[in-house]
Amino acid sequence: MAAASVDQQDSALVERYRAGSPRSREQFDRDCKSMPGGVKGVYFYPPYPLTMVRGEGCYLDDADGRRFVDCVSHHTALILGHNHPAVMDAVHRQLEHGIVLSAPTGGEMGLAEEICGRVPSIEGLRFCCSGTEATLHAIRLARGFTGRPKIAKFEGGYHGSHDVVEISVAPPLDRVGPETGPHSVPTAGGISPHAAEEVVVLPYDDEESVERLIADNRDELACLICDAKTGILETRREFVKAVRDITRAHDVLLIMDEVVGFRLGTGGQQEYYDITPDLTTYGKVVGGGFPVGAFGGRADIMNLLDNTRGPTGFFQSGTFSAHPVALAAGLATLQQLTPAAFARLNGLGERLREGLEGLAERIDTPLQAVVAGSLFGLHFTENAVTTYRGMARADKGMAHRVFLALLEEGYYLSHWLGFNALSLAMDESHVDGLVTALERAIEKAKREG
Repeated sequence: MAAASVDQQDSALVERYRAGSPRSREQFDRDCKSMPGGVKGVYFYPPYPLTMVRGEGCYLDDADGRRFVDCVSHHTALILGHNHPAVMDAVHRQLEHGIVLSAPTGGEMGLAEEICGRVPSIEGLRFCCSGTEATLHAIRLARGFTGRPKIAKFEGGYHGSHDVVEISVAPPLDRVGPETGPHSVPTAGGISPHAAEEVVVLPYDDEESVERLIADNRDELACLICDAKTGILETRREFVKAVRDITRAHDVLLIMDEVVGFRLGTGGQQEYYDITPDLTTYGKVVGGGFPVGAFGGRADIMNLLDNTRGPTGFFQSGTFSAHPVALAAGLATLQQLTPAAFARLNGLGERLREGLEGLAERIDTPLQAVVAGSLFGLHFTENAVTTYRGMARADKGMAHRVFLALLEEGYYLSHWLGFNALSLAMDESHVDGLVTALERAIEKAKREG
């Protein structure tokens, strides 16, 4: 039995988890026979992951017939919740015309115009199939435009799964080096041995060190790719604005990774922090639940992809890039995301923040709750979580026990609790219920873990 190999001491919480999810266990064991590890890495947690069979609104149903309030929202992508009527209608209409048509369909224009109309920094846009592809193409453009080989990124920053962005995503704390000058540490096996040499790793929340490291490497740096880590780390607006000022002063392009941050409002995190990047990458929300990526920015950079007047030396394609079904779902999603919709959603986030702050004051367990808009993370540690290293030092065992206990309360969060999202399918009762459920779950985790 594949799950039996997990090295963990059974607790009362684990025993009840096993007893309540036999069909998920059966599915996982079957999956392991043909797929290494049974599931993709982000889905696994001990003793085995739940198998979900249906989503509706803000709810998920598992294979054993239990219902949960979904606070993962497919890694933040389902901002409207599951099976929103407008999205489903748009998908069905597109399917009536065909799945893929080997030609432009007009869907590209609709979604591109919607994004460009919301984000002033986007003067040109291209579609691809994922956030990973979006960051890959944006970095390639930055290198080509500047003629420089290296990139900068923040320690702990996740920007997809290609070599240079997988440097120092989750490095072991015994290999990270000085706080003011982090080492470049490959996070996954099989990464090119030269990738670490191409990346300058920056400490988060430290303007002085960022300035020094960028200045020292400016002659080789094409760009800094940045996700402000909203909802995961406590982020100072002053720091994000300083990053923009520093990169501009040293002629280093700033790529804003909005794959998650576009959730924060109609203009995304660049509007939220009042900055103007040179390039921007998108995914998740802009696909309405379907695989999608996009990248765009300054016209002089994006026009490197314009080969209509002769070859430029740059090329971007992909068999399923700008998939018409994904674009239809994405456009329908964005059309629902009006200023009023964001006001309601972010209001739920503010209610959650207040509730979690009150909870942290009532309990005798160290808890840092990070909330930005509808994004939130929970970290069991005494200190404010402002850097990757602070986050990495949080109590992961406690987080997992609380995750299991929250399932018993009917709430489904990320299994490490650090990356969660509300949806417009929720109301105040779901938010208040989460705070109450979390308080009970913490007590269970302490008592039974």
